[in-house]
Amino acid sequence: MEKIFVNTPSKKYPIVLGKKVITELSNHLQKYHKNKKVVVITDDTVKKLHLQTLEKELPDFLTITIPPGEGSKSREIKAKIEDALLERNFGKDTLLIALGGGVIGDLTGFVASTYYRGIPFLQVPTTLLAMVDASIGGKTGINTEHGKNLIGTVYQPDAVMIEVEFLKTLPEEEFLNGLAEVIKIGCILDKDLFEEIEKHKEGILQRKEELLLPLINRSISLKKSIVENDEQETGLRQILNFGHTVGHALEAATHYRRWTHGEAIGIGMCVAARLSEALGRLARRDGARVTRLIRTAGLPTQAKGVPVTSVLRALRYDKKFIHGRPRWVLPTRIGRVILTEEVPAPVVRRVLAEHLR
Repeated sequence: MEKIFVNTPSKKYPIVLGKKVITELSNHLQKYHKNKKVVVITDDTVKKLHLQTLEKELPDFLTITIPPGEGSKSREIKAKIEDALLERNFGKDTLLIALGGGVIGDLTGFVASTYYRGIPFLQVPTTLLAMVDASIGGKTGINTEHGKNLIGTVYQPDAVMIEVEFLKTLPEEEFLNGLAEVIKIGCILDKDLFEEIEKHKEGILQRKEELLLPLINRSISLKKSIVENDEQETGLRQILNFGHTVGHALEAATHYRRWTHGEAIGIGMCVAARLSEALGRLARRDGARVTRLIRTAGLPTQAKGVPVTSVLRALRYDKKFIHGRPRWVLPTRIGRVILTEEVPAPVVRRVLAEHLR
C-alpha cells in the first residue's frame, strides 16, 4: 500500500494505492469523519460488484444508486441525488463517497461542492480511467446537449482510495478507456512512460499486476504535479486536454452513444498528432508512433462516417474554445506538447476529413 499526497492551494489530501485499501478508508472515516452521516453514491453495475466490499468495513451508510453510463452525468440526476439527501434531512454533517468510475466521481464531486455550499467527499474509483485521471485533481461536472463538462466546479476530494483488485472485474472496453489516459500522460509528459507501454503492452493488456501498479503510480504522480502547479486550469493543466478537443467534440456530435470516452480520446490524440505533423511541429515518425500505440492498444484511430461539420460545430461549445478558436494541445515530440490557438481552420478541416471519412 502506497500513499501519494496532493497539495493544492485549496486542500492537501492523500491518494492511497494498493490492495485491501478499503481498510484504510475505514481508518480515515474513523479519524476525520467520525460523527458524519455517510452516503455512498454508485451505479447499478458497480453496486452489484463492489458495494459489499464497503459494507464489510464501514458502519451504517445510505446508498444512492443511479443508472450506469454517461447519460447519468446530467442536471436531472444531480437534482435527484440532492432531493434524496434533502428528503432524508442530510445536512452539513454529511460525507459523500463516490464509488465508481469517472461519471460517478464527477457527479458526486459536483453534488458535494454545491450541497449546503460544500460538504466533504471521498473518491473510491473502480475503473482504470478514474484511478489515473478522473478521481485526481478536483474537476467535477455534468454534461449538457451543448457539450461535455461545461457546467461544474473544481472541488478537491478529502481522499482518494484506489483498490487495484477492482480492476479484475473491469470490462475490456472500460480498461482500454483508462489505458488511453495513461498513453495520453506519456505523450505529453513522460517519454519513458510512453516507451514502457510500447514495450510491455501485451502484459499490460493482460492486466499483469507487476506492470499495472507502477503504471498507475507513475500516472498519478505526473498528474498530481500538474494539478499542484495549476489547480484551476488557467495554464499548465490545460495540457492534460491532449486528445480531448476532438475527443469531446466526437462524443457530443454522436450524443455520447457511439464511442466510450477512451475511444474518443484515442481518435482525438491521433488527430492532434496529425495536426502537429501538418504544421511541421512533430516529426512524422513520432506521429506514427502515437497512432501505432493507440491502435495496438485496441483503440480506434479514425471515426468513420461522422460529418466534419458536426465535429466543427461541437468544437464551438467546448470549454477550450477561446477567442473564437479551439485551443489545441499539440505534441512536438514524445513527452512534450504545446498549447496553441494558431491552427488554420483549413488545416483542421483537412485533418478531420482524413480521420472521419
